Amino acid sequence: MIAFDLPTAYFIAGILYVVMPITVGLLLRKDSTGTVLPWCAGGVVFGMSLVLLGSRKHLPYWASYPLANGLLFAGTALRATALRLALGRPLHKRWLALACVAFVGVYESLNAVSPIARFIWGSGVASATLIWLGFLAKDVHRRDQSFSAIWVSRVYLALGGVLALRALIAATGWEDPDVLSLNPLSVLMVLFGVLAAIVGNLGFMGIFLERLSRTNLEQATQQARQEEAARLGDQIAQLDRRRSVGEIAASLAHELSQPLTNIYLIADRLGMALEKTGDASLAQYLSDIHRNTQKAGDILGRIRAFIRSKETVFERVALGQVISDVTALINDLANNESVRLEVTLPAQNVWVRGDPVQLSQILMNVCRNAIQATQGQSERWLHLRVWRADGMACVEITDNGPGMQPEVLASVSTPFFSTKPDGLGVGLSISKSIAKHHGGTLSIGNHPDGGAVVVLQLPSID
Repeated sequence: MIAFDLPTAYFIAGILYVVMPITVGLLLRKDSTGTVLPWCAGGVVFGMSLVLLGSRKHLPYWASYPLANGLLFAGTALRATALRLALGRPLHKRWLALACVAFVGVYESLNAVSPIARFIWGSGVASATLIWLGFLAKDVHRRDQSFSAIWVSRVYLALGGVLALRALIAATGWEDPDVLSLNPLSVLMVLFGVLAAIVGNLGFMGIFLERLSRTNLEQATQQARQEEAARLGDQIAQLDRRRSVGEIAASLAHELSQPLTNIYLIADRLGMALEKTGDASLAQYLSDIHRNTQKAGDILGRIRAFIRSKETVFERVALGQVISDVTALINDLANNESVRLEVTLPAQNVWVRGDPVQLSQILMNVCRNAIQATQGQSERWLHLRVWRADGMACVEITDNGPGMQPEVLASVSTPFFSTKPDGLGVGLSISKSIAKHHGGTLSIGNHPDGGAVVVLQLPSID
């Protein structure tokens, strides 16, 4: 039967603690967070302390006692520093250095008191640091939902617990206060040390791999959202252009139909008058006027038919999703204009039937106008709120601009009315038309507390 040699076990554990962090460091050498270096350095330092402890019989006092215990504390503290850095709670290097000096100073001063006091101090502080390291890994698990972090936490909490129990038993005098004293707890402590060397380093590498996988997934999701937002933006822009042209064409068709009718009637009356006088010299010209007037009327008729022929396909739409899509589209504009976007959504989705792109077009038009209206304010904001009441789904957009004058408010929804020199004045008119087409309303007014308020109401569905 092979006897368990504790110094050899310490030496093997120490070599593992040196080799594995170096391997992890090489594999994660491209890390840009700065957490790999203190973790791997802490592992190497911790491993050196175990080698010194295992070689105690062959080394002078200063190397196998104060130096070995100081390195043990420093190695664990460095690893704790790495996890704090990963959590965004960096520990200043100066405090770490002062803690190491204080630890060794107290350790040496207790040497003059008794070996038991020295052992309890060294083991107690080391166990507390290991337990601290375990709880830091647990914090990483809670924040990142990391499967690897929870195993790092468990192995270091177990190692710290065994070391604390070893110190407690030594304090009672039941065991010899010497790390090389062979007893069940010493063997268990070495086994947990080897386990910590393997699981701790593999777990740390797993944390990084999980984070990399999560980052790649987030980037892919973000890219998909950006592509979807760009696609929606293109659809809204295309719909804007088409509806603007349609609005202008409809207005022209309406305005020109009356003059064309008058021209046709005047030409008719002129033809009748010429027939009475018997003068046929102008008959060809009158025929041309009739023919071209009829042709112009046919063109206007086709324009009207084209505008009416566009059918909207309605579907089940969550207003919260429409709001999210629109805020994603205008977020860059709001940031560039230093406008704070606020969104209030109910706990449950509010559903309507409609065309999500057309509904997004309404909110885009209103939000763009609201952002422009807040120019000149020291603090600019835009608030979107969704709720459901009396069978209607409501979206309210308020801003902290100056509001609208009564004459502007009276004409703001009229086609071709605009307060902007380069505006066509069809945006809000189109928005009201879309709302009406969806069986709803778009009301525009001034908020009692200042600024403008626009409310879109649509029939809600379950």
